[in-house]
Amino acid sequence: MLNLQKRINGVDENKAYIGARINIRDKLLSQEITELQKQFKNHPTCKISFPNAAVLHELELTVTPTEGMYAGGRFKFVISVPPEYNNVPPTVKCLTRVWHPNITEDGAICLSILRQNSLDGFGWMPTRRIRDVVMGLCDLFGDLISFDDPLNIEAAKHYKEKPDAFQRKVQDYIYEHCENSNKRRGYRY
Repeated sequence: MLNLQKRINGVDENKAYIGARINIRDKLLSQEITELQKQFKNHPTCKISFPNAAVLHELELTVTPTEGMYAGGRFKFVISVPPEYNNVPPTVKCLTRVWHPNITEDGAICLSILRQNSLDGFGWMPTRRIRDVVMGLCDLFGDLISFDDPLNIEAAKHYKEKPDAFQRKVQDYIYEHCENSNKRRGYRY
């Protein structure tokens, strides 16, 4: 009997199956990437890039919020699409250190769409696409920020107890860790 969980973890004795899954993934991605590039070509806050143009399953996303408490920051994410895609969600890591209730300082992300089995009904489904992941990551700095279901409990607690101090810390992190952020000392948004 085949075990999907073993395959998700990279253990698979059936090389032909993995080759077929990679083929399916790459065909799906080639269609999606064309649409993504058109949609996000002039997007004000999200930029998609490929470190290696021949490798569609490894992409980078840069989110540059234009409003809210994260405005002025530039946050980089790496998105890796596994061979089992579209049955399995991509894995995402935030490369920029950020003070955020849904992103740990190590880069782990709490976003329903990235969960294989989500209790809220918004988890990964085979009908989801990379576009949904990109939009969800962009919205983590706006509409989807959640202080009630945090991954970084300390950040959520900080916001609830001292919202002004939380916002100052967010800006300090932007100043210290974001590429091309506004580096003027003492400037607070």
